[in-house]
Amino acid sequence: MPLSTPVLISEGFGTGDGSKTYPIPVPSQIGITTGAASFTDGFPPLTRTALGAGGIPPNGEDVNGILYMATAHLALVCSGQPYKWDSGQETAIGGYGLGAVVQNTAGDGFWLNTVNGNTTNPDAGGAGWVPAWNYGSESVAATTGTVALTLLQISKGVISITGTLTGNVTLVWPAGIQGDWIVANNTSGAFTLSAQVAGGSNVVSIPQAGPNAPTIVYSNGTDLFNANVSTAGLAPINSPNLTGTPTAPTAAATSNTTQIATTAQVHAAILLAIAGLAPLASPTFSGVPTAPTPATSDNSAKLATTAFVQALAGISAVSSVNGGLNFAVGIQVRWGIVSHTAGGNQAHAFSTPFTHGCFVVIPVVASSTGVEFFTVISGSETASGWTQYSNNVTNINYIAIGF
Repeated sequence: MPLSTPVLISEGFGTGDGSKTYPIPVPSQIGITTGAASFTDGFPPLTRTALGAGGIPPNGEDVNGILYMATAHLALVCSGQPYKWDSGQETAIGGYGLGAVVQNTAGDGFWLNTVNGNTTNPDAGGAGWVPAWNYGSESVAATTGTVALTLLQISKGVISITGTLTGNVTLVWPAGIQGDWIVANNTSGAFTLSAQVAGGSNVVSIPQAGPNAPTIVYSNGTDLFNANVSTAGLAPINSPNLTGTPTAPTAAATSNTTQIATTAQVHAAILLAIAGLAPLASPTFSGVPTAPTPATSDNSAKLATTAFVQALAGISAVSSVNGGLNFAVGIQVRWGIVSHTAGGNQAHAFSTPFTHGCFVVIPVVASSTGVEFFTVISGSETASGWTQYSNNVTNINYIAIGF
């Protein structure tokens, strides 16, 4: 189970005791100050000897002194305050150990020690120290030539290069430092800015693009590399020239927007457009299909309309009961039903007179005994009518042929 947070210490024990022994000395005080405590002996044996045997009690000032020294550090830690590099501490311990972390002088970052027994000052560019974490950015002025960046300058993850260039500039990273940095070329002037590690062979170009398009560089301790995301093989947003088999979401068949059309959408739109259309091969029409009417002289594979057929046949009139047909060849046909008075000769008019004359008239009557054909009185067929004799017949059907 997690431990509960103990009461935080805000100041050292016995802060107000002005008489306390502070600081407690490191060397033994035996033979120097009777009964005095030290970091070497702690409280000396004399303070642990019975009073009757010549011993003395521990000095209260020493007690307050050692408690103050210990709790003052606890108060510092409880307040979230880290330790800075200290020359006295470095000398006393024979150099900082491998992996030691100290705060920098500015208070905005930390140094990590990479060698054992390090006696150098990281804030002064001491060897063996590398940036562990640093807040903020660093501004470096440049004009021309080589600009060697210090360990303190590259401790920040963002480096801004400023100034008016009067010549080409090369930024040089310290060797042995690994990490990545965002470098913004905010310079002016028609010259180049590049970067490399001291003694390295790889050179990275830093375009004069300002803070909106910085360059990300990475160092493996020996060489510097461009760590920006490569755009090789990527299509631009503006007028891309795609290759291979690009794909896109398929729009609805009825879509009419600027959305990209896929082959699937085009197929669906075509099928939607031709729905209800007849195929070219052996179409089956419904309803009342129409077509252009060819000339009567046409003798080809074009569709023949009813108008073409009637024009070719020369039909000028059609009636279902009393009517006639005039064919282009000159033959004319008349038919109809006429009323007849029983007995005697009786003249009947054609539904429509023939143009010139009548060849023959065939009258017929249907009765209970069958169909009876009658003979027209000889010589009675004329262009306008005919004469018939009939007995007990009231209605006569007829058909006549003429010209």
